[in-house]
Amino acid sequence: MANKVDVEAIRKAGRKLDAPDGPIQYLRNVQALLESVKLPSGSLTFFGGATVDAHNASVDGHLENVKTGVEHLHRAAEQLEQTAKNWEKSDQPWVVK
Repeated sequence: MANKVDVEAIRKAGRKLDAPDGPIQYLRNVQALLESVKLPSGSLTFFGGATVDAHNASVDGHLENVKTGVEHLHRAAEQLEQTAKNWEKSDQPWVVK
């Protein structure tokens, strides 16, 4: 049984990744919130410096993970667009078994 690949559905999936309510925007919102919780040095008196440093290091680790997630989702959207272009050029139906 041969099925034709829905190229527009592939494109739509890629666009949904960067939609206003999509996962990329969600991660951007998370990134903004994480950036807002970093503490300035000296904010917990002299004795709290190590705590501030540990907190900010933790936040930096989370920010790095979020940025990596955004990059991966952008790459996925690009790959979906490329897949759609490849299927568009293909004149052979996709066979599902």
